[in-house]
Amino acid sequence: MTELLDDAQESLRLVRDSAASVVPRDKGPQRARALRCTQPGFDRDLWRAMCELGWPGLRVPEARGGTGLGVAALCAVAEELGGSLAPEPFIAAAAAAQHLVGERLASLLRGDTIVVPAWIERPHALDPVGQTSLRGGKLTGNKCLVAGALGAQAFLVPTREGLALVDRDMPGVTVTAVPLHDGSFVANVVFSGAAAEVLAGDFEATLEECAVANAAYLLGAMETAFETTTAYLTVRKQFGKPIGSFQVLQHRAVDMKVQVELTRAVINEAAAALDEHRGSPGDRRALVSRAKMRAADAAMHIAKEAIQFHGAMGMTDECDIGLYARKIFAVHNDWGSVVAHRQRFAAIELARHD
Repeated sequence: MTELLDDAQESLRLVRDSAASVVPRDKGPQRARALRCTQPGFDRDLWRAMCELGWPGLRVPEARGGTGLGVAALCAVAEELGGSLAPEPFIAAAAAAQHLVGERLASLLRGDTIVVPAWIERPHALDPVGQTSLRGGKLTGNKCLVAGALGAQAFLVPTREGLALVDRDMPGVTVTAVPLHDGSFVANVVFSGAAAEVLAGDFEATLEECAVANAAYLLGAMETAFETTTAYLTVRKQFGKPIGSFQVLQHRAVDMKVQVELTRAVINEAAAALDEHRGSPGDRRALVSRAKMRAADAAMHIAKEAIQFHGAMGMTDECDIGLYARKIFAVHNDWGSVVAHRQRFAAIELARHD
């Protein structure tokens, strides 16, 4: 048992180190400035490099061409991407890859094409199906806030009749860009009788994994924001002293660090529960929602504190910390809003104690 745990930890370390070498955190702000307000909003060459390392196939079994790693590995990569503000559609593509087969899957894993899920119909809802229908091979419905849509060649769409795969250039598909706070884009996608391919499986389990991965992305962003802020406290002076010597700011910095570590703990617990199928489905959903709530709330708290520590200059274009705050504002509701996860968590806990 000890050897198995050691091997798992070593695999995670190697995955994390690989991610850190491809998207180093100290280069994140520079790259974020270069990519913001551009479409599709990410670097296709870097995305291909990520594909060569097998990242989109982390959750795809080895027999199908992936690496067959667990949710913990997915979170390890997502955390490094968040720490470097990386806008590449890793979580979305890794989600779609689990449901593709044949050349469609091979093309995504090579980086030749990008497929992303289009699942949200209403804000603050966790229902990936909604009213979208697939009848006679024709897809009809509206999906909003689709991450990575502007760079995608196809969409994976949950419907009442099952999963559908539809090409972006198919007649009946309309993609409308939606700008976000950080200069990135999502899109609203309308399907009006678009020809689609039927796929096996459902999206619910994948959605749980993506919610935890989003929490890990937020963890990376808040961790770097915290480190950037504590470094600033040692150089910014008032009354002839570094502001980090002021006790009230030290206490607030400690609270930020506590928030980071608590978030890491609940994410690790949720990822382990999913990987080990621990507890009932309701237990696992509760852990996922707890991780997502904790990460989103903590990230927003740290973003606001970091801006206050930097003063008015924190949100200026020249100040890196503003990039982290904007990224957190932009993605903290991805893969289920905080409101939706809080409502689900409360419902599960209430049912447990009835």
